[in-house]
Amino acid sequence: MSPNPPDNLSKPRPFTPAEVRRALRTSLVAWGLFGSAWMAMVTGVAYVTFVRDKLHVSTFYYGLLMSLPFAGSLAQLLGSYWTETRRQRRRQCWSTLVVSRSIWFLVAALPWVIPEQRHDARVGLLLGLMLLSSLLSHISNPAGFSWFADIVPEHIRARYLSRRAAVSTLTVIVASAVVSQIIDHNQSLVVFTLIFCIAGVLGLADINLYCLRVREPPMHPHAGPPWRLRNVFLLPMGDRSFRGYLWYTAWEAFRRGVVGPFWWLMALEYLKIGAFWSNMYVMLVPMVFTAVALPFWGGVCDRFGAKTLVRLGLATSLVYPVLWSLATPRAFHVLLFVPAVIGGFFSAALQTAEMSMMFSLTPRENRSAYLACLMLAANLGFAVAMILGGALAQALKPVELHLAGLTFVNFHFLMLISILFTLLSLTLILPRLPAQEHVGPGEVLRDLARASLNRVKGEREREETAADPE
Repeated sequence: MSPNPPDNLSKPRPFTPAEVRRALRTSLVAWGLFGSAWMAMVTGVAYVTFVRDKLHVSTFYYGLLMSLPFAGSLAQLLGSYWTETRRQRRRQCWSTLVVSRSIWFLVAALPWVIPEQRHDARVGLLLGLMLLSSLLSHISNPAGFSWFADIVPEHIRARYLSRRAAVSTLTVIVASAVVSQIIDHNQSLVVFTLIFCIAGVLGLADINLYCLRVREPPMHPHAGPPWRLRNVFLLPMGDRSFRGYLWYTAWEAFRRGVVGPFWWLMALEYLKIGAFWSNMYVMLVPMVFTAVALPFWGGVCDRFGAKTLVRLGLATSLVYPVLWSLATPRAFHVLLFVPAVIGGFFSAALQTAEMSMMFSLTPRENRSAYLACLMLAANLGFAVAMILGGALAQALKPVELHLAGLTFVNFHFLMLISILFTLLSLTLILPRLPAQEHVGPGEVLRDLARASLNRVKGEREREETAADPE
């Protein structure tokens, strides 16, 4: 690997159609295959089992660890400043992400370097490594998203992003299934070391493939006085329409983050259904239906707008906490499978809408500043919510409520909070979202039903024609 990526940015020129196609294919392979496999191996059941069973972290520190990938988001302001002043987005992405992904080799070595007797040192060093990885990753984000947004043509943006997300989802499904099966059969330190080392290699492959093969298009010329660090924050906050989107983003992250990392603990430690079934219902089944639905929702978003899809995704997300709260160690399959299917299918609508809004509601000029503020709001929302969720789960650990033959523990109370927050989103936050709502969710569902009926009718007519050609 060369010490620096080749730099051909001295005389930037616009992308040709052929270069756009090549860049989109490269991004599809880099993130869709290598990057998504890396993500699947360093999150989910592998990471949860490692920190809980091997490092024995408490519930509060578990929430804190899960918040660290988001807690370094203040570095995005610095990243945006560098993007606008240095104007070398590719170099910025490559240099920071190579180090960030390489940290997983140190995580793999952690249990071997620090003995089990020094528990506090192990946990402290893991916290430090995760925070450093987060800071470097966030420095890269404004440059990376701005660079990518300048490549994807606007008229196919939702469809391309949904297709790339579908490929990514399938990769995560396969990688997560393999990892969960391995962990169910062998939870030795050697296994976790191999998982994180392989993940590090895949993460580096993602970064090098994209950064070394895709040219950076010229940035939009900067107008006005010289760029200052304060402009990263003040310029986007001066845009009234963008502020409404920013508050929505922060609240949505907070709403999801309160219970987000605790689905795993609910499955593993309360329901006690093992790594395979936990992975199946928390990650794999929802992702299968998300992957199937993403191409469809991309077309719907292009036709009907993002706000309608947001409303639909929020309303259907209530099925998760409601049915999970009714599951017991003796009866869980149906109660976890149904929300995994419904939630996975309709969360694709929410995911598609949010990806589309992220690019459509940020102007090309000084886009990195807008994206930095947007991602800062989202990541701080997640970080604060996860720390709060961990503190609440730790404080409510001794509490048990017996009602109608069911037992409710600390994780159930987090789910109740999630339900209340979702209702607040639908009634108070969503109406203020500065995106157009061309039709209501009912019209989208009717369109979905009509498309399905027409597809069935068309297939039946083709079968009849094939059976009776005359």
